[in-house]
Amino acid sequence: MTEKSAETTDRPSEFRRMSVRFACAAVLIIAAATVVAQQGAPTRIPPKTLFSAPLAEAPGKNLVVVELNYAPNPAPASTAEHHERGHHHPGSVYVYVTQGAVRLGVEGQPVRVVKVGESFFEPVGAHHIINENASATEPARAIATMIVPDGAPLTTLDPE
Repeated sequence: MTEKSAETTDRPSEFRRMSVRFACAAVLIIAAATVVAQQGAPTRIPPKTLFSAPLAEAPGKNLVVVELNYAPNPAPASTAEHHERGHHHPGSVYVYVTQGAVRLGVEGQPVRVVKVGESFFEPVGAHHIINENASATEPARAIATMIVPDGAPLTTLDPE
């Protein structure tokens, strides 16, 4: 075999090796970015309705009790200036923490860390801007009791 033909056959092999290396590097970068993105945003678990009944003394209103579950939150703590999308409820809300600690904040009020056995009140019309687990490693749970007008959604998210 001449020197020239050996050189020619090595080039495609080298190209294939470089292509495989590039593809592997791309897969690793995408996988790492996905893990970082998942770690930065805690999983949102929809509330579970535990009880709902019309209020005879307040026609057109319902008492609704929901369980709130919070996955661990490895993201930095939200602040009044930097937080995820806020929301509001159509009526008053009383939250009682049953496990862990939850960071809760209503616009215009200081952000609070509410621990097991403590509670939080959200008046009608309040703009709820922070609602997250205070722990990066432990789940949290709370029970929310809400006054909800007939046919109204429990929560309305802020526009994006």
